[in-house]
Amino acid sequence: MIREAESKDSNAIENLYKILAPHSKNIKVLPERIEQIRNDANNFLFVYEEHGKVKGSIFMTFCLDPGYQFRPYTVVEYVIVNEEFRGNGIGEKLLKHVEQLSIARESTRIILLSSATRVEAHKFFTKNGYNGTISKGFKKYIPIQSTP
Repeated sequence: MIREAESKDSNAIENLYKILAPHSKNIKVLPERIEQIRNDANNFLFVYEEHGKVKGSIFMTFCLDPGYQFRPYTVVEYVIVNEEFRGNGIGEKLLKHVEQLSIARESTRIILLSSATRVEAHKFFTKNGYNGTISKGFKKYIPIQSTP
C-alpha cells in the first residue's frame, strides 16, 4: 500500500536513504521534517508499506512554472526500494502513483533525478517511460555547516 509518510517512518526512510547515498554522513530524516512535508500542499513523501514494513519511498514536489499558465511541473527524487524487495513491482507502483498525482494537478512534465552511477536504476526508469537523453541534469552541493 502506498501512503503519505508519517513522522513514525523517519527511521525506515533514513535507512532507505542511506542505501541511496552510502557515503553520505549527513543523512538524517527528522520526524518534524516529515510532518512539515505532510502539511505542505506542493510536497509529498510517500512510502510503500506491506505487512507493517516500509519497503520503498519516493519524494515529489510540484513546482510553480512561469511558462505554462498555472500548470506546475513535478520533480521526483529519493526513489528507493529496499534491495531485498526489488523486482516485485514496488518501484513501478510508486512511479505510477506520482504520475497519477501529476496528471491530476495538470503537471506539464515529471523531472526525475538519479545519481549518475545508478545504472540499474536508470534501466528501470527507462522501462517506466522516463527518457534519460532529453535533458542533462546538473547539481551543485552546498556544504553542510555543522551547528554548535
